[in-house]
Amino acid sequence: MATPRGRGRAFMELAAAGRNTFGAYAQVAAAVILVPSVAAVILAFTAGSGPVGRLIQQYAPIAVAGAVLIWSVQETHRRPWRTLISAGTGVDGRRIAIGAGVQLAIMGGQLLLVDALAGWTLDLSLAVGWPVLLLALVLVPLQAGSEELLFRGYLTQALGRILRSRIVLALLVGAAFGVLHFDTHGALTLPYFLLLSLLFSLVSLRDEGLELTIGGHAAMNLFAFAAANSALVAAAGAVGDTPAEMLQFNAAAILVLLVDGVLFYGLTRLLVRLFCRPRAL
Repeated sequence: MATPRGRGRAFMELAAAGRNTFGAYAQVAAAVILVPSVAAVILAFTAGSGPVGRLIQQYAPIAVAGAVLIWSVQETHRRPWRTLISAGTGVDGRRIAIGAGVQLAIMGGQLLLVDALAGWTLDLSLAVGWPVLLLALVLVPLQAGSEELLFRGYLTQALGRILRSRIVLALLVGAAFGVLHFDTHGALTLPYFLLLSLLFSLVSLRDEGLELTIGGHAAMNLFAFAAANSALVAAAGAVGDTPAEMLQFNAAAILVLLVDGVLFYGLTRLLVRLFCRPRAL
């Protein structure tokens, strides 16, 4: 089907370099769902209930899904796995660093602003040991990168072969991304992750690649992991304990995400122009 040119089209058309039969997509979907599911069941019985075991159970299955996807794209679709990431000639590490650095700076700035306005008592000491921290530094980026490959990469390229509208495409990818995280953070989980996916889709399609969002997603998840495993907010009740307070907090988080998205989009665009070479499309 002929599709109009525009931002992100070169990235989506990378799927055309491989085998695109219904059977190929069905095989990849089955592998990406079944293998990590089996891995999750095995880990539930073998990883243990301690901090290391919980960390592995939470992040490893998605990392396994990413590895299965990379293998399947090469073996089933018969195209290079790098086509999941970039419309250029290779993976740009500088873009990954820009995405991670910008996201960490934004979230750190937000934390300091909240501290100044709300009078929180911040305690940045971690409540986990070095083995957990070091393992997290490996697993969390792998998990975040795998989600980018699965949603802003593979699913975006697959839908791009049949959909003309990038808006509809991004909404469908966002809905799938929200379902993956369904109810993990309360009643507003789906709209929060839908918005997050839309922001990441906007950045990745604009840049014709996933490096910025891989870096930003990894930084976001590492920051969240650190916050969840530290005495970050010592003031009791700062976030809220009742369902109504949690709903109010999550609604505020969506507004903060909007600001985050605007800053991430603008700053990454500026820094890519300053420090990165144009894509060799």
